[in-house]
Amino acid sequence: MENLLWVEAYRPSTIDECILPVEIKKTFKSVLKQGEIPNLLLSGTAGTGKTTVAKALCNELGCDVMMINGSDEGRSIDVVRNQIKNFASTVSLHETGKPKVVIVDEADYMNAESVQPALRNFIETFSNNCRFIFTCNYKNKIIPAIHSRCTVINFSIQKKDKEKLAGLFHKRLSTILE
Repeated sequence: MENLLWVEAYRPSTIDECILPVEIKKTFKSVLKQGEIPNLLLSGTAGTGKTTVAKALCNELGCDVMMINGSDEGRSIDVVRNQIKNFASTVSLHETGKPKVVIVDEADYMNAESVQPALRNFIETFSNNCRFIFTCNYKNKIIPAIHSRCTVINFSIQKKDKEKLAGLFHKRLSTILE
């Protein structure tokens, strides 16, 4: 009973398992092929797969990961100064030698006057050892200094892709229910 919530028990753990528009999936397959995660800013409406993709990338590349919820504990400058700094400043224990990754979920809820500038500083300070993946619904609430240090990927679904994606979701739901 490791995952009591269905959303976690059935969350895709690889990019191939993620249901995404073709171009977005191709972008993440390219990241996997390169073997290293750049700093990322994933934006789009709720439920489009931003957090799932961030976790799947880290899972497939075997990275040490720290998750911070920007709408909860991530709103505190003390969390940034203590937890994130302590994690980002140490070397990964994984044999792969891959950089660590801090996933900041719902980063658009983090204070733009204190927390976001501190994170911008950490992106630079720990660039040899740590990468950052930010997810947000509203990218305009993320300071420009973070935008400029990240590859920005918009999780937008074009009208032409909606029917195909809906079919894939239906198939996945049917498999889960069986």
